[in-house]
Amino acid sequence: MTARLPRLYAQYLVRRTLAGVLGLFLVIAGLIFTVDLIQALSEVEKVGAGFAVAVQLTALRTPQTLLLLSPFVFLFGTLFAYGRMARSSEVAVMRAAGLSVWRLVMVPALLASALGLLTVGALDPLAAAMEGRAQAVKNEMRGRGGQMLPQFRDGIWLRQQDGDVRAIVHAERFDRPSATLHEVTLWRRTGDGVFLDRIDAPSASVTATAFVLADASRTTVAGGTQALAPRVALPVAIDLRALSEEQAKPEALSVWQLPDVSAVLETAGIQTLSYRLRYHDLWSLPLKLAAMVLIACAFTLGVSARSGGAGRLVGMGVLTGFALFVLSELSAAVAEAAIVPVALAAWAPAVLAVLFAVSLLLYREDG
Repeated sequence: MTARLPRLYAQYLVRRTLAGVLGLFLVIAGLIFTVDLIQALSEVEKVGAGFAVAVQLTALRTPQTLLLLSPFVFLFGTLFAYGRMARSSEVAVMRAAGLSVWRLVMVPALLASALGLLTVGALDPLAAAMEGRAQAVKNEMRGRGGQMLPQFRDGIWLRQQDGDVRAIVHAERFDRPSATLHEVTLWRRTGDGVFLDRIDAPSASVTATAFVLADASRTTVAGGTQALAPRVALPVAIDLRALSEEQAKPEALSVWQLPDVSAVLETAGIQTLSYRLRYHDLWSLPLKLAAMVLIACAFTLGVSARSGGAGRLVGMGVLTGFALFVLSELSAAVAEAAIVPVALAAWAPAVLAVLFAVSLLLYREDG
């Protein structure tokens, strides 16, 4: 019976925390959908699209916004759940039954971490795919398909290395539907900078691992030009098909896609800091959710039906949550300025929030 008691309390805490978080989640989702629908209606009105398209856009964009706001959903949901338990003296009864404050807070913290891992591993890919589809719908409304990244719109310049041979590839444009580069020129040199040759081709089809040049000609250092085979495959590490505008935005890439696309962009000579920052930020989400839950518990466990002060303590919890948001934004700005490593900038706010919450719990528990 003694062993079953903490387990029953843990199950009860899980149910109450889930009820608070899921209830607030539904409320926030409804608000986001309503606000975004108003914005979507103004967007579709400009291009003459209908109400159904606005609803589709809103439904596709809502999951990504919910993912962004998930730390606050857990903060306010836990504040609500534990605040109610504290005011109804349920927390006092649990403490009198022998539950320490650490058992009271570890249950929702572990629950938040588990849900955070589920969100990153399973829900983020779905939200990213929906975000990419939303961008594609917007492109269709404007009468254009997926375009290349802005860095590529005035011609495409790519770097490539194959062993000791380095190459620079230029193309006038990339036709995405046919996956074809047009007016391709390739310069090759050694790692020491010695020029080897130049290859020109009117077109090149793009595959996952190669550019297949059609009717290419080769010019050597000596100045002679010779025709190559009708089709010449040039191995590359750059798959341009992964670089469409609606797919290559960090928000439209899942945590599983970010490393690969970041490597592609790096090879193409494009800044990938925003991709690496988002990758670490996503993986730090479970710790952020746990930190928000610990902060909520730290401020609500001192509330009781007799002592009052619920509004003040909950208000302090809310301010602390927003302080964490501001710290995250500042940390991202510092990382974008290349002052600190990206991983440190992404993980530091969550780690500091956990340390703050644990320190506050220690102070409240031990005085």
